[in-house]
Amino acid sequence: MLWLLFVVFFSFGAIFGSFACCQAERMFLKSEGKELGRRSQCLCCGHKLEWFELVPILSWIFLRGACRKCKNKIGKMELFSEIVMGVIFSLILWFVLKQAGLFGLIGGVKTVEGISAGGAADILGVRDELALKLLCNPVVILRLVILLSSAVLFWILFVHDFKWQSLPSWILYVLIFLGIAYFVLNEMTSLGFMQEGGVSGVTKMVGKLAFSQQITFLKRDLARLFGGLLILPGLYFVLYRFSKEKLVGGGDYLLTISMVLFIGRFELALTLLCVANLLALFLNVRKILRKKETKIAFGPYLILGFWIVLFLSQEILRYLYIVSV
Repeated sequence: MLWLLFVVFFSFGAIFGSFACCQAERMFLKSEGKELGRRSQCLCCGHKLEWFELVPILSWIFLRGACRKCKNKIGKMELFSEIVMGVIFSLILWFVLKQAGLFGLIGGVKTVEGISAGGAADILGVRDELALKLLCNPVVILRLVILLSSAVLFWILFVHDFKWQSLPSWILYVLIFLGIAYFVLNEMTSLGFMQEGGVSGVTKMVGKLAFSQQITFLKRDLARLFGGLLILPGLYFVLYRFSKEKLVGGGDYLLTISMVLFIGRFELALTLLCVANLLALFLNVRKILRKKETKIAFGPYLILGFWIVLFLSQEILRYLYIVSV
């Protein structure tokens, strides 16, 4: 029944994708001195939407992407947001379970301490009890909460920057805080203070690592993080200051700070820089060829690249950089 859990996460992701799109619209209208009512409504005719017009993905399809009253087009961003956020929520579940030891690298399956991997298996080749036991672990729950909350905030930024080429600063600072919390959680787990796999939840791990080893590993991880901050936010900050926002906006380097805190390594920061630039190039090649001067909001490509790099972080480190995970 693990597949059912992924369906649930996809459904909630679609709901929060619609929510993120709506919140981005509300924030922009508020900055313009306008205000929407509490209930969702058509931006053209003001029609208050009924519950059956608010079902993610399905309502857009059945209404053919138009308002039921005035027939004005709703736009494809809403549908895109619901689908992509559904996929992101599902991948977050897969990623967190992989981090906890349920899955190995792509193509492999791991076991969790205290549970046999034999017997009946679901479609993904793992027993349901493995996932259920892990999802009762406080560390796994906390990791899920941080990543899911961040996904919603990142998508609000995606929509806001894509449509109006601006990034609300308060969301950037919240994401930096969440990134710090995620980095600390990863360190507490890797240094042995918190247990992620197994059945005992969060426990003090005595004797697993000597204090001197913990200090050595902590220095190593902080050096990797600092290297990532120099590569991505450092580069963006220099471009921001010297180009006077012509090349890079003021919010982009803050956005990359939060991303590096999540991925935590300079190799992944370098990969993110490459992936984001490739996405921006391939998805805007026509626009670039048609116009001599083209202003492209880079935030959305950073956000898409971030999720790609985060979800495939272990595979990137193992197969691309050939370093230990």
